Amino acid sequence: MTDTAAAVPMGVPEGFQAFAPGDDFVRLIGPLFLKLEDDGPRIGLLLENRHSNPMGIAHGGALMTLADMVMGVGCGFLTGIRFPHPTISMNSDFVRGPKVGTFVSGKARIARKTRNFVFCSCELKDEQGKVYLTASGVFKSPDPDKLPAHVVRGKPWGKS
Repeated sequence: MTDTAAAVPMGVPEGFQAFAPGDDFVRLIGPLFLKLEDDGPRIGLLLENRHSNPMGIAHGGALMTLADMVMGVGCGFLTGIRFPHPTISMNSDFVRGPKVGTFVSGKARIARKTRNFVFCSCELKDEQGKVYLTASGVFKSPDPDKLPAHVVRGKPWGKS
């Protein structure tokens, strides 16, 4: 068993690995999990008691943070720049409330990319396909000429 496999708790579906985006705020709700699929990364979260509201279902802020990460990481996959793509705007609709113990995940669907912006959407679902949240957003594409030297560019997601 690898260290990555040991870090994945029960309840996280096969194929997901721990994902540490390097964002202190996101670490507060994590850990997040990533699964690389042919058409992009899928990001997920195993809902714990600390993610719930007083009614015992996921807090809307936790789901919105996950959707923001899903779409932001999806933008990075599209642009080939593994660096934050700041959220310009985001809209969401809560379809139903997932309970503690549910693993919810999503994948960005890109509608359009311009020189400066990426327009995308996502759905957060459980493994049975039940939708909990739909979201759409506009994200700023980083200027490649202004990125720090350490930023990974090109195909940073292990795809050849």
